[in-house]
Amino acid sequence: MTATTPTPADTESRTASRLNWLVAGVVIVLCVIGLITWNSGKNNAEAQQKAQQLTQKFEQAGLRVPQDQDIIVKSLGTDGGAVCDNPANALGKAVQNDMLTNGADFVGRRPVIVDRRLVVGEALILETYCPDKLAQYQDRINELKYDNTIKP
Repeated sequence: MTATTPTPADTESRTASRLNWLVAGVVIVLCVIGLITWNSGKNNAEAQQKAQQLTQKFEQAGLRVPQDQDIIVKSLGTDGGAVCDNPANALGKAVQNDMLTNGADFVGRRPVIVDRRLVVGEALILETYCPDKLAQYQDRINELKYDNTIKP
């Protein structure tokens, strides 16, 4: 019985296959590490304390508060999450202006005068989690027109 020597195509195929398995293994390990670290640190004593402060501020302002405190803790963590990323940038202003409309979809869409309570919630979040960004946000919301449009 004679042994055949592997062709260069066979060795390249085996090397590529091993490389693919190695890359897949590394990606899976990184995903597991990412999932473990993603949830850690969001639900700690500081996050719970800030969520409690925010709940008290919402109640004092007459705003509705989630029944489960974990919703605020998981959403905002210790740093305010997406709310504190860039609250006064151009995109944030455009999105907010887009939401303060009459609800029409195309031709009839127009801005409306809203109740000030609609923008107070974000200001309270900024005051609690990232007070250094509150002044920029207040400058932006002071440009809007408000009226008592929500009945108590």
